[in-house]
Amino acid sequence: MWLEGQPKQRFDWHRGSLIVPGRMWFHQHFNTGGEPAKYLALRWGSRKFPTGKHFSEGEGWWYSIKLGGHQIEYEDEDPAVRQMYEQDLAKEGIELKLPPIGR
Repeated sequence: MWLEGQPKQRFDWHRGSLIVPGRMWFHQHFNTGGEPAKYLALRWGSRKFPTGKHFSEGEGWWYSIKLGGHQIEYEDEDPAVRQMYEQDLAKEGIELKLPPIGR
């Protein structure tokens, strides 16, 4: 996770973990285990059920940072983060099944 312009921080998780990114923190989810994982995102409000300015249409949670939003698209992910993920998968003997970034 990281705030824009700040160093990235790694938070390893396991079954039952609860990790809460702060407001405006970028974050990504990675599973380096041998079994599938589920992620549950809880937030204050939504487009359908807004709870105030925090999730208003103008905040742009659901569109690309290239368009002024807050979503980092797959092709724009940091290659250093992907490399760390690939290394961790290799340690566990797990093959990466995602297409390369930038294609």
